[in-house]
Amino acid sequence: MDPGTPEPILSALIEGAAWWGEAFEAAGFIDAYRVEVLPAGIDPQDIRYNMIHWTHRRTRGYSYGNTVIDPRTGEIIRGVVNLGSLRLRQDYLLGKGMVSPFAGTVDGEEDASIDPMSCALSAAPGFEYLAQVAQNSDAVEMALARVRQLSAHEVGHTIGFPHNYLASTYGRESVMDYPAPYVEIDGAGNLDLSNAYVQRIGEYDKLSVNWLYREFPEGADEAAALEEIVAQGMRDGLIFMSHTNNNFIGAGHPYAGVWDNGANLVDHLKHEIRVRNIGMRGFGEQMIRAGRPLSDLEYVLLPLYMHHRFQLRAAAQSLGGADYSYAVRGDGQVPVAIVPGEEQRDALETILSALTVEFLALPEAVIAMIPPGAFRHQEGEVFPGHTEQLFDPLGVAEGAADFTVGEILHPARMARLVVYGSMDDNPDLEEVVDRLVEATWRAPPEADEYRTRVQDVIQRAVVDRMMRHAGSAGTMTEARAVLSDRLDRLAGQLEALMAASAHQRLVAADIRRWQERIENTTPTPSLQLPAGDPIGGNGGSRRSKR
Repeated sequence: MDPGTPEPILSALIEGAAWWGEAFEAAGFIDAYRVEVLPAGIDPQDIRYNMIHWTHRRTRGYSYGNTVIDPRTGEIIRGVVNLGSLRLRQDYLLGKGMVSPFAGTVDGEEDASIDPMSCALSAAPGFEYLAQVAQNSDAVEMALARVRQLSAHEVGHTIGFPHNYLASTYGRESVMDYPAPYVEIDGAGNLDLSNAYVQRIGEYDKLSVNWLYREFPEGADEAAALEEIVAQGMRDGLIFMSHTNNNFIGAGHPYAGVWDNGANLVDHLKHEIRVRNIGMRGFGEQMIRAGRPLSDLEYVLLPLYMHHRFQLRAAAQSLGGADYSYAVRGDGQVPVAIVPGEEQRDALETILSALTVEFLALPEAVIAMIPPGAFRHQEGEVFPGHTEQLFDPLGVAEGAADFTVGEILHPARMARLVVYGSMDDNPDLEEVVDRLVEATWRAPPEADEYRTRVQDVIQRAVVDRMMRHAGSAGTMTEARAVLSDRLDRLAGQLEALMAASAHQRLVAADIRRWQERIENTTPTPSLQLPAGDPIGGNGGSRRSKR
């Protein structure tokens, strides 16, 4: 371990990396795996030492587990892990938005809820004291739990293991998955972070070490023994699934995903929407410590408002999806099975629940409490907007709506809906697009002007996505035909309205101009949210515009 890592992070990283010792013990290596702080006088670049480095950074950065390999034999000579400190800050931010940790100060009295993670990042003196003051903070404990898991994950790469994105569906039995915090709702309706991250090695990880490292006695049939380890893993349900791009955007596997949880990803999206709504109802100034600029609230609001985004992406994989496996001849696995139509429709309805005005409209009280970024305090990701430095609640709704519509109308997903929709009772692309238009364009009118504007933003996100994909050479021809037909129908319906609003008349006119392919009629991309992965980032305070 890098001896320059501050406490309590140092102890958390050692503890997480040490979990692999249990797997090696189970594989027959007794007291052979240890994690220690690098002794004084040893060069951390010395190839004889496997290292975990803690890199101080205030910008977006991934963590890595790399190896130095002997090209002649394939032997791993050295493992090197690099962990970026911003990960800790981002996980702390995720927790802070859900548990309202700060009591604040009254009449200048000392705030007992000091924010230790900011101090850890700046390596401020006295961090140990600050950590003790806030040791009961659920958000702090969640962040440290994540760091333990992250340490184990990256060490796993150095000892030879790839990601396993199925593990979160069978009890979170591998540290090699990309985990989202598992937030529970207690009997009183409050959010509970105590089980956010599993604090142990998983059964799949033990299986992996046993298969890769076990030494068999002389004369044993090693090939048969290895086959039996794999067969036992399959009998125990310890299945593996990786992916080529590590984000699963547009993917179609109904169980393997990133930053997700649950044996059923659609059902767990329903849970995460409840979590998000509970957190949003409790959002207020208590989300930041007293004495901090109120503009910091936006940094907390963004991950809370979009708490559902990664589980939604995972749930969308059931729509036009198929359960597939890395089947081998004779192993009994089913190679490909289309997700049943009923389950696909349940996924669609659950996703559409995130496209309502009720879901996307921020309370006016929240809008009123977020000023532009304070001078020299512009250190986090913010929402996009059209209003320059001022907070734009319609831009918030636009970015979120476009994200959800984009998941439904992903080109690869639309292509699968065309293919699978021609088989059995599976939804086809026509059904999905019709339901999307119905849910957004046939929704009852809103009672006030602000909510009407939010509804307009949602409807525009649907139409603009349809036009962009219908005019794109990257979209399957059959899908372009469906989108073009539905756009034409919608334009005709809007033109027939006796008292169409300005918004409705413009949409109809834009569709007609797009149909004529007049220059510059394809809509530009909607406002885009920051990447948002739980690795965090530093997007500054400038708002992106069209």
